[in-house]
Amino acid sequence: MPKGRVLFTKIAGAIERILDAVLLAALAVMVASIAYQVFGRYVLNHSPSWTEEVARFLMAWITMLGSAAVIRTEGHIAVTVVAESLPPRLREAVRWLRDVIIITTAGALAWYGYGFAMIGARRASPALEISMYWPFLAIPVGAAMIALLLVLHRLGQLRGEDA
Repeated sequence: MPKGRVLFTKIAGAIERILDAVLLAALAVMVASIAYQVFGRYVLNHSPSWTEEVARFLMAWITMLGSAAVIRTEGHIAVTVVAESLPPRLREAVRWLRDVIIITTAGALAWYGYGFAMIGARRASPALEISMYWPFLAIPVGAAMIALLLVLHRLGQLRGEDA
């Protein structure tokens, strides 16, 4: 394949590598936070109030960004028995329809999720005392990443960059 023909695949690959690094760091911080919570509760007899909140906020980010990270490999749970029984051309049409629905849903989730984050900006979290904008921002950012990576994946397929 000519070098100039891998544009969308390269962009998607770079985004996915960044997502993987962010997800790894978030998971490590979440595990450390929970471990410290357990240590504090059972060894120090004092539970730090902020650890549960950190873990909860990171779980939201990990869920949304992780959903985007598995788009290209089609790693989401799916019932494929009907689609797999279709002829190849119809099966591909069903996959395109599925992807249009996913992109539309992700777009709506990003749009309304940002509005939700803006509403949350007026509140502070109880333990960390940070604006709830930051944890709520996981929804629109994750949804936008889902849509972006799916569009890049499909554009790459149209150009013959990947299977």
